[in-house]
Amino acid sequence: MTNKDETDHLLSHRSNPLELSEVVTDIQQRITAAGDLEHVSVAQQLDLLDQLTQFDLGRFLLINKGLNGYWTDYILTHPWYGRKTGKNNSGDPFSKVETFLLDQAPSLLATQQRFEIFLRENQKMVVNNAVLACIPCGLMGELLHLNFDAVDTISLLGIDFDSETLKEAESLAAKRQLTDWATFMQKDAWSLDVMNTYDLISSNGLNIYEPDNDKVTELYREFHMALKPGGKLVTSFLTPPPSDIDSGDWLMDKIDQSNLLLQKTLFVDILGVKWQCFRSSFQTQAQLESVGFKDIQFIYDQAHMFPTVTAIKGSV
Repeated sequence: MTNKDETDHLLSHRSNPLELSEVVTDIQQRITAAGDLEHVSVAQQLDLLDQLTQFDLGRFLLINKGLNGYWTDYILTHPWYGRKTGKNNSGDPFSKVETFLLDQAPSLLATQQRFEIFLRENQKMVVNNAVLACIPCGLMGELLHLNFDAVDTISLLGIDFDSETLKEAESLAAKRQLTDWATFMQKDAWSLDVMNTYDLISSNGLNIYEPDNDKVTELYREFHMALKPGGKLVTSFLTPPPSDIDSGDWLMDKIDQSNLLLQKTLFVDILGVKWQCFRSSFQTQAQLESVGFKDIQFIYDQAHMFPTVTAIKGSV
């Protein structure tokens, strides 16, 4: 059972969900009260809202406005499974809106690309006796899906504040036959209380839910302390959409504009998703440098929407 402390600390989703009918009614009332928008009518929004209620991922997003470990993993591994089988988590054909989310929504395509980048970067750290940490771990796919054929022993540590997600991560470790090397801990990422311990910290999914820049910098400081000298951080961040003031990092010629508009309608106008905390590459580099990271390198997804950044803790 989820305790209150866990409820208060979870940024990405609710541990005690509201009733779907209550959520849908509230959204219907909000959409109707706002009236037609420049890019979408009330009727179109209500139709999309109804379509979101027809599949599990849509229902979870409606209730939570964010993603837990299971649904994050579902989206990340969709190119390996659902895109090939044409079947969703329930074994049913994908609906039109679920197909859009998993195969066309620009930010979700970017996070699928980001996941592949994480796997490539993390694979470089797979050596005998290494200590690899994933914070927050979710289902810890960015470590558990690595290739360990070249090592005899390694330590894989998953840290998350969501107890249900940790159970699912343990199940994935068992499925991947990595239980002997995997350890899981329920802990707040801002209170790791370890120093010079990890060769790698792989971290995705906290800063996109945290609006406070100082708190994000503190998170990076916590990671810096926890890494061994010479240890590597692999993390990511959402870049802001272009504005009249700043063209931003996005490569607009790599983004389907109609898909971007539909994504805005779903994520902003209807769902009001929580992952709306954007930071530029320049800002992220400054935050990492301010806590002592060196050799900072950016690896971009196709549209530069969800970059990966690697950084090294100095050896001195």
